[in-house]
Amino acid sequence: MKNNRYSRLLGNSALFAIANLGTKLIQFLMVPLYTYALSTKQYGTVDLLLTTVTMLTPIISLSVFDAVFRFSMDEEHDLTLIFTNGLIITIVGFSFMLIISPVNIFLKIPYFGYFLGMLFLSALNSLLQNFSKSIGLVREFAFSGMLNAILVVFLNLLLLVVFKMGVLGYVEGILLASLGTTLYLIIAIRAWRYIDLSKASKTFSKTLLHYSVPLIPNAFSWWFTNDANRYFILIFVGAAGNGLFAVANKIPSIMTVFFGIFTQAWQLSAVEEYRSKDNNQFYSRIFNYLIFISTIGIGSLLVILKPFMKIYTSPNFYSSWHFVPFLLTAAVVANLSGFLGTIFIAAKKTGQIFSTTIVGMILNLVVNLLLIPLFGVNGAGIGSTIGFLAVTMLRLRRSKKFVKISLDKSLVMITIIFTLLMIAAELFISSIVTTVAIIALLIVLFIGIQRNYLIKAFEGLKVIIQRKER
Repeated sequence: MKNNRYSRLLGNSALFAIANLGTKLIQFLMVPLYTYALSTKQYGTVDLLLTTVTMLTPIISLSVFDAVFRFSMDEEHDLTLIFTNGLIITIVGFSFMLIISPVNIFLKIPYFGYFLGMLFLSALNSLLQNFSKSIGLVREFAFSGMLNAILVVFLNLLLLVVFKMGVLGYVEGILLASLGTTLYLIIAIRAWRYIDLSKASKTFSKTLLHYSVPLIPNAFSWWFTNDANRYFILIFVGAAGNGLFAVANKIPSIMTVFFGIFTQAWQLSAVEEYRSKDNNQFYSRIFNYLIFISTIGIGSLLVILKPFMKIYTSPNFYSSWHFVPFLLTAAVVANLSGFLGTIFIAAKKTGQIFSTTIVGMILNLVVNLLLIPLFGVNGAGIGSTIGFLAVTMLRLRRSKKFVKISLDKSLVMITIIFTLLMIAAELFISSIVTTVAIIALLIVLFIGIQRNYLIKAFEGLKVIIQRKER
């Protein structure tokens, strides 16, 4: 049983990794093109537009895609009933967005028609992806991400390089890629088989919304804690500063990609193992391993940061490396808080997710207002770190009602010390060679001190592989 659960988690993670790593690698490698084809101001504007789409998606869809995912995993529910009502809620939500769209006369969101198209496709994609994952079509779900990345690359090369359409070409490329991905998912999962308007139900829609509505403000506040920094930077630093921030954020996104791969598999395991007798031990072991691996990840990225950014970006964007260290810490703490959030999802206590995230949002807001005027873009990274740290601590305490996470306090203390030392070396030592040497040494020392985690990880992997070979 124990080996099965780890094997299932590893297998799902591997499948998601194949698609997600390819997808994110393609997106990551496209950044040099964007930094040469667009100015810092243009890139900042486009990044802000896409960030706004991300912010509004759970709001206009009422976050019903989360409910569709969770309820579809319960065997007692009718899949057609779930998908039909989820789709209706999504369409109604977007229709309301169309009704209030004249407000853009005052907001003046650029490329508003494209913006609405991206918003609708984002909501529909979220529904299709979550549904496909929950009904076991994991390969189709994973491939959809890869397809989207390939389409974005092709269209961006065509529209930015060949036709030199600038920001408009970038936006059109994103929109058309989303359309292609949506059509693929509809065909791949045969979505029409799960649509039956006779099963439209106000009662069941209320059941879905009872689960998803608490996640709407949570998603918004999560966005606020993670991405609203861009608006503060725009106000206090300017669009060019936001462009630098967007590029700097690509480095932490590497860690977020790997965590996202794991999370997609973990969500399935979290629900499946929630009622197991030894769930406390299972959740605790995974959480402590995440801390260990994340610390190594921070160090590995800081080692290559300066030389990599010289190659990766145009000269106008090179200075963005200064903002990466604190954004890395923010990404790690955000990932840990996200892991703890799956406990509440498994327990169907989504209100706890919202209330804890609100605290992080408020802290992030206060710190941003205080630090961005003083320290510029780095103030945003510090604010996000503090906000997500508060969320993590609150969730650790509140999750004890459902799963008791046993935190390795020694690991946490050593992680904090070594992370601060690595950041200090990155920011305050000018010699690239010396910086690389010191951080590499710190990584080796950290692994040496916490070698038991590495040994146990290899032993566990060996057991899983041997089991698969039988």
